[in-house]
Amino acid sequence: MAIAPDRVTDAVVIFENDPRQAIAYQELFTGAAYDARTALPNQNVQELCERLKPQVVLFDMAIWEADTAYVFGVLNGALGFDRPLIIALATLPHQVRRAKRFGADSVWIRGVDDAAGLPQLAGDLLQQRREGKLKPRVPSTPL
Repeated sequence: MAIAPDRVTDAVVIFENDPRQAIAYQELFTGAAYDARTALPNQNVQELCERLKPQVVLFDMAIWEADTAYVFGVLNGALGFDRPLIIALATLPHQVRRAKRFGADSVWIRGVDDAAGLPQLAGDLLQQRREGKLKPRVPSTPL
């Protein structure tokens, strides 16, 4: 059974370019006691992560590939913050492949997996990470 998120420290950053989707994910995680924030790749991702120190990043793989590579590069480099758990949101097969290649810890398939389960998945994966059972994935492509 998953441990409830630490209300003070479990921050989620949501990279989603559709404002309605971003708000929906934010409300979903906030309702599950996470400190959820939305962001876009054109923000200073390094500064954002140093300031918020997210434990989880939810990332829309439909974001332009160069922006995706930039964000994943910052997240995997993790300078000034711990490397967060990365959950990629994908719809198309090439997005799933790219998410895995860039080092996502988990891939959530839109339209197949129920979004209401995302906070539970994040909690389960965070618990595994804290117990040392889930190591951060290493990208198989240079970012």
